[in-house]
Amino acid sequence: MVTEKKLRGGQTVKIRPLRKEDLELELDFFRNLSPESRNQRFLGGISTKNPPQKLIDMLLDVDHSQSEAYIALAGEGEEQKQIGVARYAVDAGGSACECAAVVTDEWQRRGLGTLLMNLLIDSARERGIKRMYTIESAGNAKVRKVAHILGFRCEAYPGDPTLLVYNLDLQEE
Repeated sequence: MVTEKKLRGGQTVKIRPLRKEDLELELDFFRNLSPESRNQRFLGGISTKNPPQKLIDMLLDVDHSQSEAYIALAGEGEEQKQIGVARYAVDAGGSACECAAVVTDEWQRRGLGTLLMNLLIDSARERGIKRMYTIESAGNAKVRKVAHILGFRCEAYPGDPTLLVYNLDLQEE
């Protein structure tokens, strides 16, 4: 399933589920994230442009049942680049999933992150997942804004004042 979506500003992007064969797209995407975006997405845990192989394997391990990921692509053919990704993984109990999204700096503020997250939310609801959450840096104003738009509730992360938890009840419309 590939869908084309128009962003604020009129640009058209293609969005589809992530596949294992997207290794090169995912690696290029990761390497082209700014240090700030990489820091915010991985809570400061990855400072290098070259991700560990274990991380890449984990990011590409999407079974479209217990985990889901959608990528946004711009360009055509050899010029096609991944410009965003949103993903979730279902917790062991099966009723909640942790989510994350990141968009390259040059494509931010065009509605792409919100679009990707809405697809992710719809997917989780269709699978009967009851709650979606993300753990973020308390200083991440971009996530705060998007989370508010999407209806996530913000709470302090237990035991760490530098983190916040954003929760979305997927049973509410």
